[in-house]
Amino acid sequence: MIFLVTGAGGFLGRHVVARLHALGLPVVTLGRRAQPGAAPGTSFAIPDLADAAAIQGVMAQVRPDFVLHLAGTATAEPLEDAYRVNAMFAARLLQAARRLDTPPAILLAGSAAEYGPVAEDALPVTEATPCRPTSTYGITKLAQSLHGLAAAGDGLRVVVARLFNLVGGGMPAHLALGAFARQIAEMPASGGTLRTGPLDRERDFVEVGPTADVLVALMRDTRAAGVVNICSGTPRSLREFTTALIAQSGKPVALVSEPGRGGNSDMVRHWGSATRLATLGHSLAPADPAGVARALLAGGQV
Repeated sequence: MIFLVTGAGGFLGRHVVARLHALGLPVVTLGRRAQPGAAPGTSFAIPDLADAAAIQGVMAQVRPDFVLHLAGTATAEPLEDAYRVNAMFAARLLQAARRLDTPPAILLAGSAAEYGPVAEDALPVTEATPCRPTSTYGITKLAQSLHGLAAAGDGLRVVVARLFNLVGGGMPAHLALGAFARQIAEMPASGGTLRTGPLDRERDFVEVGPTADVLVALMRDTRAAGVVNICSGTPRSLREFTTALIAQSGKPVALVSEPGRGGNSDMVRHWGSATRLATLGHSLAPADPAGVARALLAGGQV
């Protein structure tokens, strides 16, 4: 069984690749750059992720059994790049897969941002919740999902894994907890002031390591297909994780929440239903604030 992984150098991708290696499964990576130190024929670079011919060439050479498409960008600018990475790359992979004599199963890393704002009385979010994204990230990820579901209609086994809020060591600094961890780590032993946006936001935080395990298991499970929420089903507040970061740092940190600061969503509460995931025999525990804080302070950001 050959696994082709995109986004292998990213936050989630590194954990997925480590899990596959731990299981003794052959891994090939594909991205804008080859993976450092990779053995010949195990890492392919395509500078233009929308290059259909180049992607077809790699797929024809590797002939993977499974594709874990984890590449993506949360940056909205330039807009063309957001569409190229989040939508066109997936569309070209799906197109190339359909042209193989034995098409691989494909998992697309989606996002809870695809659902967009959801009313309090409509929570938790299920796979049947209408998608009305308002951010460029959510819109382009939904475009990826639609390409995937269309390909599934042509006979491919496609899993759209709608990831909720991933946390853990190596978390990108453009995300709130990653940024907070970096700021605290850079403070002197005498501490300092951590300025944040509103911390009353509640999200479905899940740890990246166990999430990687679930994604690999779903890929190998022939029952898994279509949209699956990758979540715990339990909301926790951003404040819990922020105060845990301060406590684990051992530094005297003054916490100042400023209403003018904020992330990409004004929703106070947003979490998913893990019922479909459970029917497939999998579950994710809510992220542990203290454990996540230790991992964040111990690991660098992507």
